[in-house]
Amino acid sequence: MKISVYLFAPLLLTACVSRPVPPAEPVTAEIDAPAPDCSAESFSIYFEEGATDLSEESDAVMDAVAASYARCDLYKMEIEGHADASGDAATNELISAKRADAVLAALETRGIDAERVHLVAYGEQGAIKTGGVEAPLNRKTEVRLIPGS
Repeated sequence: MKISVYLFAPLLLTACVSRPVPPAEPVTAEIDAPAPDCSAESFSIYFEEGATDLSEESDAVMDAVAASYARCDLYKMEIEGHADASGDAATNELISAKRADAVLAALETRGIDAERVHLVAYGEQGAIKTGGVEAPLNRKTEVRLIPGS
């Protein structure tokens, strides 16, 4: 009996030792990640009367524009400068152009390619007047992200 235990001990030992499972084939499941939302977007940056420099509050808007722009390669960008009707038309045209330039410069520091941006200065065109009082809502720059075709 002792002899049979000694003879079969190696067989019993190998039967008790677990063997590693061979590796399975790598799983190559295609994951359908949702495509980024690349619809048209518009952002407004407001200015004080006569001002053409960006305020500290506009940094958050600039960051949002840059993030949205980076999400989609097919975007085109328009920057539209506006002014209120408080000064003469030539001055308002210049102010709106400088506002658009200031926004473009801020976006360039965030990696936006100026070659893909279209600037428009509207001056006081479309300025809002209510009861003879000029509203400050036209003291702004609109940034429009437009999906490319």
